[in-house]
Amino acid sequence: MIDVVVIGGGPAGMSAALVAGRGRKQVLLIDEEKPRNAVTHETHAFLTRDRIKPEDFRKEGRRDLLNYPTISIKNEKILFIEKTLENSFKLTTESGETIQTKNIVLATGVKETLPDVKGIEQYYGNSIFSCPFCDGWEMKDRPLVLIAESIQALHVAKLLKNWTDDLIVATNGNSVFNAEQKKVLEINNIRLIEERIVELKGTGGELQSIVFESGEEINRSGGFCTTMLDTNFPFVEQLGIEVNEAGFIVTDMMGHTNIKGIYAAGEITGPSQLIVSASQGHMAGAGIIADSCEEAFQEI
Repeated sequence: MIDVVVIGGGPAGMSAALVAGRGRKQVLLIDEEKPRNAVTHETHAFLTRDRIKPEDFRKEGRRDLLNYPTISIKNEKILFIEKTLENSFKLTTESGETIQTKNIVLATGVKETLPDVKGIEQYYGNSIFSCPFCDGWEMKDRPLVLIAESIQALHVAKLLKNWTDDLIVATNGNSVFNAEQKKVLEINNIRLIEERIVELKGTGGELQSIVFESGEEINRSGGFCTTMLDTNFPFVEQLGIEVNEAGFIVTDMMGHTNIKGIYAAGEITGPSQLIVSASQGHMAGAGIIADSCEEAFQEI
């Protein structure tokens, strides 16, 4: 019987494993090695780790974990989780192994879908990004495009005005804005183009221009896009875990879900930056230790 199984090896999962392991719990971190930020060259705005490469962040994180004999790491995929009569959980891996644990931290992150623009993948992570807080500084004062096919468009456009005064919004043929919102863009000198994007031009992942259906070509040296996040998270239906209206797992400050023994942290609870996910993982690990201490302590 393992004290804690952490599913997901990103900042949230590693942080939860570290805190729980330092709390003298036997911890197994299970990770598929498929990070969402694999396309990212640098991570930003993480104090003391600003500009670190994501793969280096993961390597250093794992090195920290393996300093503790209470923590082990397995590259594997969990297929099923079943709650047992003993108030523990049985996990089945893709290779057929079964694992028994008292507590689970879900930190699998999210999968994203990029806008339906041909070739956008070769620019994403190089000169087109999704988070202004993560990459706005690097793109400051450039002529930028926001490719937005969702209702997040106006919110992101407002943010991007903080980093550039030369911004266009392209909805790739979608009707995203109402009349009032279009007026807001106009007042703020943001051009809206609702035609389909025919082509993104550039070299080596660096965007240079955008070609629209009308034939108009506009020079841009980078941009941002809104992405669709897949909230069909594994194990939620299996275990009856509560989710909010947006489909993300509901937790309290200490990572508790509505199922005793199941904790969640990171983007599985809602979109967040690297440092926020790490913080949530820390709190989930602390929640496990606090709950364990509460159960073990003798009361009068």
